[in-house]
Amino acid sequence: MVHTEFKSERFLSRNYTAFLRALCMIMIVFSHTANEFGEMLETFHASNILLSGRYATGIFFFLSGYGLTLSMKRNNIDGYYIGRHLLKLLCPYLIFWLFYVLAGLVKGSFPTDDNMLIEFLSLKMPNTDTWFFRTILMVYIVYFCLARWAKPYAGICLTVVIGFYVLSLIFCGVPAWWWNTICCFPIGILLANTPYLCREIHTIGLVFLGILCVVLYKFSPVDWMSAIGTPIILCLFCAYLSPLFTFLKPIPLFAFIGTNSLHMYFMETIPIDYLVAEEVGFCIYVIGGIASTILLTYCGRFIEKHIGRML
Repeated sequence: MVHTEFKSERFLSRNYTAFLRALCMIMIVFSHTANEFGEMLETFHASNILLSGRYATGIFFFLSGYGLTLSMKRNNIDGYYIGRHLLKLLCPYLIFWLFYVLAGLVKGSFPTDDNMLIEFLSLKMPNTDTWFFRTILMVYIVYFCLARWAKPYAGICLTVVIGFYVLSLIFCGVPAWWWNTICCFPIGILLANTPYLCREIHTIGLVFLGILCVVLYKFSPVDWMSAIGTPIILCLFCAYLSPLFTFLKPIPLFAFIGTNSLHMYFMETIPIDYLVAEEVGFCIYVIGGIASTILLTYCGRFIEKHIGRML
């Protein structure tokens, strides 16, 4: 493989990013459902498979930073643009709550003791904190504000904000999974703003990134270096792998999941909460959880389309 000029159709192409989002979303749903069988996985020395969801989340942050930055470079950051993007985040959340309540009414009970109104107003979901949704929502809002009033330096300013946020959480002893993957968002901004970094690299460079990712994960001298460095290098590896996948054709199911990954993120909570893992077993709980999440996403997207037509 030789160095070539940047070509948007080769580096992080639409087909590739849709495939990557879909694969990562399936990994996240898998890790969340399989997490209910933690003791069994530990017995078979397979607990590390649950980390797949965490690293997949980092790739989502990276792709969000890359895609949003390119979008803002092509569009005027006005009230309509900001409102449209925030609505894309909030609408799946509202539809999830509609489905969750309807499922509870049909079953005759809700699998939570929390005050659901408070959870809803707090931008949470029952039995979970929804940290990714609230984090990405806040990052979008801050990025939009910076793009309006400090546009030439919006990416740099956001990177500084995220850096202070991460350092403060490290200082406070907050677990790494609360902050390490958000560090991937500025990497997306960096690649979107510097096209010369989006050139293809030699195969040996790609192999080096893969080895570096493994080394950081296994042999980092300090925990925070592994927590931050591993997802960042993994994102770079996935990005520079993209020119090798120009043969990818749109796969309808993967294209749908990749485009509606946020719906999937929310809808997975319904089968997780309403199914009892001990009663149905590992295979049914995990595979059924993924399948029902996809089905619920189809239904949620159908409703969202109709809402969009009425607005």
